Amino acid sequence: MAVKVVALIPARGGSKGLKRKNLHPLAGVPLIDYTVKSSLLSMGVDETYVSSDDTEIIKHCQKIGAKTVVRPSLYATDKSSSVDVVQHFISTLEGLEASGNTIIVYLQPTSPLRTEKHIDQALNLLKSKNKTELVSVSEMHKSPYKSFKINEYGYLDSLFDESLSNARRQDLPTVYIPNGAIYIFSIEKFVNHDGFPSNGSIPYVMGEDDSVDVDTIDDIKNAERILKGRL
Repeated sequence: MAVKVVALIPARGGSKGLKRKNLHPLAGVPLIDYTVKSSLLSMGVDETYVSSDDTEIIKHCQKIGAKTVVRPSLYATDKSSSVDVVQHFISTLEGLEASGNTIIVYLQPTSPLRTEKHIDQALNLLKSKNKTELVSVSEMHKSPYKSFKINEYGYLDSLFDESLSNARRQDLPTVYIPNGAIYIFSIEKFVNHDGFPSNGSIPYVMGEDDSVDVDTIDDIKNAERILKGRL
């Protein structure tokens, strides 16, 4: 049976930082449009869904070509997790939960500079490795091996071996962090894992500019600066 690839874009109406973030204009276009259009243009994505509790977002995304799932307010609060969003999404689509041949491409709209090119490269990489789990990452410029915590007595404790905190950065392992742009996983693995699988996933490395995450007006300005430089 052929593998079905379904994109899921989470887009609640509220937001902590930037008001009405998902509909906030970025270079004159609603922020969410960048992610919806990149998913629709992707050669590897079969269906594109937006999960939202907000009527305006739902109507807008339908207008630009996405399918939509109405998310209950219970799963659209500041405390709702991405796991809650995916679990609700799976429960709404008949037959998907039982299917071992469905892959979800989870695309957060706060990563507007992730394009269809990135999505297709990630899916092709996944296929070439014969895997079903992938996480997009970017390189960390400050090594966590030099990090500390403050202990119960108010003193510093190295998170790792103390010798690493004194090592040259060039001698430490290169470390990557999820950039939030692309998560790919099979529904079967998600259900069995009770959440996003990460250990053992294929890394898809993205550059700093492509990894921009929008949460504030300054992030919007930074993304617009990058977009302008690409014209």
